[in-house]
Amino acid sequence: MRYVAMDFETGNSYYTSACSIGLAYYEDDQLIGTETFLIRPPDSVGKFHWYNVKIHGIKRSHVKDQPTFDEIWRKIQDKVDGSIIVCHNAVFDTEVLCRCLEFYNIPLPTCQYICTVKVSQKVWPDLENHKLNTVADALGITLNHHEAGSDAHACGEILQCALRETHCADAQALAEHLGMQLGVISPAGRRQCSSAKKSGTERKSHTGRHRKTASNAVQGKGEDQ
Repeated sequence: MRYVAMDFETGNSYYTSACSIGLAYYEDDQLIGTETFLIRPPDSVGKFHWYNVKIHGIKRSHVKDQPTFDEIWRKIQDKVDGSIIVCHNAVFDTEVLCRCLEFYNIPLPTCQYICTVKVSQKVWPDLENHKLNTVADALGITLNHHEAGSDAHACGEILQCALRETHCADAQALAEHLGMQLGVISPAGRRQCSSAKKSGTERKSHTGRHRKTASNAVQGKGEDQ
C-alpha cells in the first residue's frame, strides 16, 4: 500500500495561504523518500499573521520567489493521486490541500486519508494529550515541530507504529480494527475520516464557491498540532 504523509503550514487564517508543504512517501512499511517545498501563496490572502510566523518561522519575504502551489502540484500529483494520505489533524491539512487545488481550478485527486490524531487517541489512549510532539516523543520519533517536512515524517512514522502495535497489515485494516472510517477525497465529493465507521457522510466539494477567493478563513493549526 502506498502512503503519503502530508503536512501544511499556512501564512495566516486562510486555507489558501499555504506557505510550506512536507511529504513523506511510504511503500507499505518502508519510507522511500521525503520532500519539502516552500510555497508562495496568492496575493489575495494578504499578509502573513504574526502568530503563524511565530509558530513556523516562515515570513512572506521568505517565499516571494518560491513557486506557487499549482507549480508544486505538478511535481507531486502522480505521487499523491491514488495514495492513502496520512495527516496529523487531517481535517486541517486535507482542507488546505483541497482549497489550494480549487483555487487554481485543478481537479481533486482520488485518494483516501487517515488522521493520526484519531489513530493515536485510540491506540495510545493514556497519553497526556495527542499533539504531534507528545505522540512523537512517546514513540521515540525525532521531530522538529512545525517544520513541514519533519512533521510529515513524524506523522508517517506514527502510522507505522500504530500498524505494528495493532498487528494490522495496512491502513484499511487498522481503520476497521479501531472502528474508524477512512476519509475520501475525489472529484465527486469528500468524506471526513471518522472515528465511527458509519458516521461519515459524503460532501460535495463545491469547487466554484471557493475558487480564487480568500473566503472561509480559519486559524492555522497552532501550537496544539
